[in-house]
Amino acid sequence: MKERLHYIDFLNCLAILFVLIMHSAQLAHFGNVGYSNFKATVLLQTICIPAVCIFFMNSGATLLDYRSRDSTRTFIMKRCKRVLVPFITWTIIYYLYDVFFSKYGAFPGPISHFNPGIRDFVLAFLNNDINNTFWFFYIVISLYIVTPIFSILVDENNGGVLLCIVIGYFIFNDVLCYLQGLFHLTLNAKYITQPLISSSYLGYFIMGYLIRIDYFSKRVENVLMIAGFTAFILSVLNTLTNGKYVYLNNIGPFLYSIALYMLIKRETTKITNQRVLNIFARLSGATLGIYILHPLFYALFDKVVYDAAVRNWRAYLPVLNNPVHIYLLPILTYILLSILVLALKKIKIIRYILP
Repeated sequence: MKERLHYIDFLNCLAILFVLIMHSAQLAHFGNVGYSNFKATVLLQTICIPAVCIFFMNSGATLLDYRSRDSTRTFIMKRCKRVLVPFITWTIIYYLYDVFFSKYGAFPGPISHFNPGIRDFVLAFLNNDINNTFWFFYIVISLYIVTPIFSILVDENNGGVLLCIVIGYFIFNDVLCYLQGLFHLTLNAKYITQPLISSSYLGYFIMGYLIRIDYFSKRVENVLMIAGFTAFILSVLNTLTNGKYVYLNNIGPFLYSIALYMLIKRETTKITNQRVLNIFARLSGATLGIYILHPLFYALFDKVVYDAAVRNWRAYLPVLNNPVHIYLLPILTYILLSILVLALKKIKIIRYILP
């Protein structure tokens, strides 16, 4: 029986809370300094940016060595059941939601479709134009597709090769982006990056596995954590100074995400209270369901509390500036949807679409 990784449970809970906070702090992307809570929402985005990156790292940690447990056929079947079925089901549900309940809207999430039909659905599905928060599914499915390729390196104990891939990913995605901003360069990266290495969050996926197997010594981990939290502090300073200093701009989330991941893993191993571990294990099981359902809950909350909907954008934008929407909504959503999802999962048929 596979040993339960309790730090994965803690990270899943933290990651979904970060997602909820980022989605309640959308003023950062659609407001301006004239809004009283604008800078606070930008700061929240900076703090919570590792959210989905943590999910990808957890996936790598638990799946990259699947060959030690399952055949590739079994691996694919499990992933289809766990992710592909809910993804397709809820994509259809959200499309129908927009068609029949468009006046209520939801934000972020469902995208308006003014000429609904089969052709429109297919094109929207292929381009992630049904629920924009579902971009996560497109990425994670692409990672599942290449997992059998990179799992061979795990099988042959080529940790060094995997680390080289991670380094390449970091250079292509974070270092080049930072240098472009620092020196005001415009680089056509498609001619110098290796797509399979530099895209689809592969670096996070592999790094999650390397951290799980304790590939790095404690000293190296400490260095990575210092570098990561330094990057985080610089990003916070960039937010607080309104991007005034160019050397603080374009600092990617990779090092910060790794540092936070390592810190949580290290601290979680110190927890011996089985009751606490069991609670987080249960809550971790609600993560995907919360991710899927939270746009609907946000829309319901805004309608009931503010009588506002995203379709009337001018009236809705002040809602994004409301402290209740920014700070209370994600916590309330996490609590209520955790209860709802865990209850619904007791129904057998529901488990297939809310795994």
